[in-house]
Amino acid sequence: MGALSPTFQTTGVSGRGARFRRATRGRDAFWLYMVIALVLLALEIFGSGVPRQIRGYANDLAAPVLALLKEPIDAAQAGLERVAGVGDIYLENEELRDENGRLRQWREAAQRLILENERLRQILKVPQREIPPLATASVIGVGGGAFERSVLINSGTNENVAANLPVVDELGLIGRTIEVGFLTARVLLITDLNSRVPVRMERTGDVAIAEGLNEAFMRLRFLPVDGVVQVGDRVVTSGHGGLYPPDVPVALVTGIEDDFIQLTPLSKLEALDFVRVMDYRPLPPEQPSEDPAQNGGGSN
Repeated sequence: MGALSPTFQTTGVSGRGARFRRATRGRDAFWLYMVIALVLLALEIFGSGVPRQIRGYANDLAAPVLALLKEPIDAAQAGLERVAGVGDIYLENEELRDENGRLRQWREAAQRLILENERLRQILKVPQREIPPLATASVIGVGGGAFERSVLINSGTNENVAANLPVVDELGLIGRTIEVGFLTARVLLITDLNSRVPVRMERTGDVAIAEGLNEAFMRLRFLPVDGVVQVGDRVVTSGHGGLYPPDVPVALVTGIEDDFIQLTPLSKLEALDFVRVMDYRPLPPEQPSEDPAQNGGGSN
């Protein structure tokens, strides 16, 4: 028993020495870091670029490590998004299936109505109301000035465009062709002073004339005395005169003051881009057949 005591004492002394050395190294590292931090802080305060350069170098050293760590994180995130997206795609597919089913029903109903309307049109001998487009053209020039409201389009006789054909855009009537060349045509806008468009009030059915004023708006004239007009009423072509097809949107009533009824065109005449020339050539009025008796054909 007495021989073992020196061993225990030696072990205890060596353990305390190791702990003392670790504590000393920790204090030394602390003061070293503190000194470095104070030096960097002083350099930053006095405007030196050394701290920024050090941060830049540190970022350069950390960039490859961050890039390597980012790849598995991105892969895991993408996998989670795909898993979550599978459920969304399934629900979306179900909604699309239901919508397709409804569209098939509407298509079948529309086809039946088209056939029914065609049969009724043939029975009643009603002319076709759908006017096919003759040419689609872009506006390449705008006629300005106080006495002209017209545009130049890049379609002419090369596309069978002729004079006095109605021209529309996606919103409604913009005018008619007046001068036609081989590659171009000039379109007189409905706001031109020389433009007169036979129109019909869509709400009441009253007919009138939409008159251009060389302004951004038009004027409604020759409305029946008992006609009732309200702001917001829509005006469409009546088809009278044979120059314009019926039921083409023209303008809205935007102002009423005494006898002056202001119309604002539905088409964006100040920002025209693409237009359509309509293939509308109404049949000439039927000529009455000659009576042979009047021409002496019934007598010998």
